[in-house]
Amino acid sequence: MRKFHFDWLLALLLAPMVASAQDNKPASPSSAGTGDSAQGAPSQGIPAASFKSFKEAYAAGNDALKNRKFEEAVADYGAAEDLASGDKAKSQAANAQGWAYLKGRKLEAAKRAFARSIEENGDNKLALKNLGAVEYDLYQYGTGTVDDLKESVKNLEASGENQEDLESAKAALTREEGQAQATPPAEADTAGLNLKALLDLSDKLEEEGQIDQALKVLEKAGTMARSHSGRAAAANRRGKLLLDARRPTKAEPYFEEAVENQPKNKVYLNNLGWNNWVLYQSGGGGDADLKKAVDAFYQMNSIDPSYHVENLKMALDELKDVDPEAAKAYTVKDESAPDTDKTDNAKDDGSPNDSSGNSN
Repeated sequence: MRKFHFDWLLALLLAPMVASAQDNKPASPSSAGTGDSAQGAPSQGIPAASFKSFKEAYAAGNDALKNRKFEEAVADYGAAEDLASGDKAKSQAANAQGWAYLKGRKLEAAKRAFARSIEENGDNKLALKNLGAVEYDLYQYGTGTVDDLKESVKNLEASGENQEDLESAKAALTREEGQAQATPPAEADTAGLNLKALLDLSDKLEEEGQIDQALKVLEKAGTMARSHSGRAAAANRRGKLLLDARRPTKAEPYFEEAVENQPKNKVYLNNLGWNNWVLYQSGGGGDADLKKAVDAFYQMNSIDPSYHVENLKMALDELKDVDPEAAKAYTVKDESAPDTDKTDNAKDDGSPNDSSGNSN
């Protein structure tokens, strides 16, 4: 679910976020072995049931998790942690509780539970992997900080697993450190530039890490564009730049503008769907964002069944769990070859290239 990957520009990890869509997510509690303790992270509004043993509480947590009763699972794993007699069992229960929080899209709470699991048993490599992965997601989704990214690198390295996330996190940290040390350049000179030149300049500024300047250039490009295709291309670039900069909430209206101007453009629909998927997965959005993602991916799939069908399948599978009735309205046309990319930029699909904003 997590891997961001645009064909060009900065990859977010969405493709974070916990490695690739399925393979790099934190390992499930069944892989961990033991249960989670409620210490320090009780479920809100769901009182823990009375259990006689660690085994009973942990089994109840597993059942609740299976039935998507995430708050109940958190409480049950917490009870298991309290009933555990040894540090390893307590650590296992805390790890499972972190997984339940993660499934409920409460990433900060998941981070705390995974950290507690490691405090209880420093040898729990699974908890280290899960902690590093969720820290990476927090950074990528824009709800965490560079400190989360640094901790992600440290914990993923210590776990010895999840190499894909580790390499992505290291690359992101290198970029962050480079941008922090860079001397801010003078304001970009946009006088006399036509629409294509403005878009090219925004690309260059982004590559140099000058996100705010690139956004200003794209703002001017948007006002200069006169055709639907020109306005759509400028809006899509702006949305992608904001999403790459881990600002999905601010990116959403620009992807919507791109689709409004070119409703049959599969690339713009895919990017809008992916942004809504990020909002949903980050915990900052809700079921409405998931449904918006499915709808955008569905429209994309109706236009070209061979184009990123894996995005529609992924979001639709989640909707089937969240709202089975709503999911019945969608079917998948699958004419695709395997494709590891999750999102694309519309740079190759209609970027305007003349001064008036008309595209060829």
